Amino acid sequence: MDVLVFLIVLEAIGLLAFPLALSLTGNLRDRGYSLARPVGIIVITLVAGLLSLVRLVPFIAGIYIGLLGLASLAAFIIYLHRHDRQDLSLRSDAGHRFIADLRCCYQKIDRDMLMQEGVFVGTFLLATLFLMHKPEIFFGYSEDFMNAAFLQTIVQTDSLPLLDPWFAGTGLTYYYLGHLATAVLVVLSGVQAAVGYNLAVAAFFAIGVQTAFGLGLNLTERRLYGFAAAFLTMVSGFPAGFMQLVSYLSEPDNPWFQNFPGSLIEWFSAFDFTNATGIIPHTIDFYPFFVFLQGDLHAHFISIPFLLTLIGLCLALSKQFSWTTFSAALVVTGFLVGLNAWNLPVSLFLLAWTAYAATKKKAFLYVIGLAGCIFAASLLVGLVGIVDPLQRTDVSGFLLIFGVFTFISVAYLIDAHTFSRKDGLIAISAIVVVAIAFLLNFPLAIAALLAIPFFYRAWFHEEYPALLAGIALMMILFCEVFFINDPYGSPYERMNTVMKFYLQAWVFWGVASAYFLFRIKNRVLVAGAVVLIVIAVIHPLGTLVSMPNTNYMGETGTLTLDGSAWLKEQKPDEYNALCWLRETAKNGEVVLEAPGDAYSYSSRVSAFTGLPTVIGWRTHEMMWGRKGVDIDQRCADSDGMYTEGAQEPLAKYHVRYIFVGETEQERYGSALETLAGCEGIELAYRSGKTCVYRVI
Repeated sequence: MDVLVFLIVLEAIGLLAFPLALSLTGNLRDRGYSLARPVGIIVITLVAGLLSLVRLVPFIAGIYIGLLGLASLAAFIIYLHRHDRQDLSLRSDAGHRFIADLRCCYQKIDRDMLMQEGVFVGTFLLATLFLMHKPEIFFGYSEDFMNAAFLQTIVQTDSLPLLDPWFAGTGLTYYYLGHLATAVLVVLSGVQAAVGYNLAVAAFFAIGVQTAFGLGLNLTERRLYGFAAAFLTMVSGFPAGFMQLVSYLSEPDNPWFQNFPGSLIEWFSAFDFTNATGIIPHTIDFYPFFVFLQGDLHAHFISIPFLLTLIGLCLALSKQFSWTTFSAALVVTGFLVGLNAWNLPVSLFLLAWTAYAATKKKAFLYVIGLAGCIFAASLLVGLVGIVDPLQRTDVSGFLLIFGVFTFISVAYLIDAHTFSRKDGLIAISAIVVVAIAFLLNFPLAIAALLAIPFFYRAWFHEEYPALLAGIALMMILFCEVFFINDPYGSPYERMNTVMKFYLQAWVFWGVASAYFLFRIKNRVLVAGAVVLIVIAVIHPLGTLVSMPNTNYMGETGTLTLDGSAWLKEQKPDEYNALCWLRETAKNGEVVLEAPGDAYSYSSRVSAFTGLPTVIGWRTHEMMWGRKGVDIDQRCADSDGMYTEGAQEPLAKYHVRYIFVGETEQERYGSALETLAGCEGIELAYRSGKTCVYRVI
């Protein structure tokens, strides 16, 4: 029933948002239908968030006002264009087209609409089926505890900005707009947050698949390449998986992967999906399907469908500039920054280039120039660092990640190019540049050489997908020269930069590759591309089979979408105590639990109750900009409250409940006996060895 209700909410948002999407992108083949759902979610989230931020209404009430506002906007747009059609003085071809398109999609089911609905619903149901086998909100190998803490806190909050669930009494310094969007779906559907967490993962993945399908359809006018865009962008994986298979089939190990003793079925069941994500030393690399399989409701995953939405709006702008559509794209850009601040450079560049190409107004170029000045200033003050040449990516690592897109792109350039005598000189120059690049330990300078013809085609031939490929290559090149400075030290200083920018590059290049595949006429090149696409299925397929059975990803004995079911099965006492806390404690009351370490079973109170704690995962708080001295102080105070029953810290952090479970017993042992005898502290709940104390 939860799945059905959640799906109904998604369908309702899509239908209500379609008039707005149609008015913004009516010049596309699908008339904006593929963009309607994400646009609707953006509208509701922004309305609810802004109303709550200025303290006009509680956040949950703002969600319903946002839904009502979306419905009212749809009715107004329909009325406005209907009025234009009836009033001869205002009659316009645009008005006629709008009403015809609206009638077509609201009163007559055309093939594109039906196919898109089939793609979305089918993907959503298959995704939920997978997540029933891997539902765990778990602490290992993902940010589940952090994301669940954000979501649980949001659905209980009255106003924004959101307080940090892992640093009680302070505002959250990490971007969380994507979790607000998730809360919109959870609240409207009425499901429990632990269930809604998984349903939202399925929903955002399905929305991404539909939006990518729509982009492929709009770029090529062919449904087949809509499927190609959805597959290349949202499903295909690293060619590195093929090298793992080669290593299995051959006796000696290859330079990247070890051999595996056993049958092919056993190999798939025990598939090591982590190897390929670390191909580039000291970094992590993901693709959209892998992040979905993780079930990690993190910012970089949530932003994928909305990044595709921005591409769709910019595609409509490139065909016919409209200030209304430009304003909407600007809002989506701001929304993307709130989802994941790493989206800002590429989103702003895409929008500014598109607007300038469509209008030739220099003001849009000034935006790019301003961004360049900000980057230069960031480099001077140390916010941006320069990559050590010894840390740069080699060509083999690049191809094991982007090999399929590289082949399709190069094949397209070869197939589309008319060769002449001057090409020989260009080829010699390129060879010289590549040779120098290798001598300087900068092999991925080839990304710049590959980007140049795409920017050329985007500018002079007005091929919009070429712009997407050029931007993707420039993001990859950026990661070879610069990194965004964060608390990670050497040799992991560019880990976040590679992870965040490579995932965005994958989305851009995947959409572009579907278009390139459509344009290639040479059958040999097409056959080669198809073979590589098949190769790219191995890693996602192996991950799909093995990940649900991996111990460090969590294990649940029953098929369910409840992310807390594993806790109920494996740690029933703690589960009962957390449920009691969630039902008994008032919103915002502070709970004390042992200081936590990242990716360990700690900091679980906020994840399953939404109640703030004194200190959560320490490394994450450091990544969010907290000072080390403040974190250390909270850790020391927490230890003192457990071992001595110290009253001053209890009052300082306004602690109301003290949680004593497995983690606390392992950390403090017999010292907890002092806590039980302290004045002003009483036992409020017990389940087995797990206790919850109340501070009187």
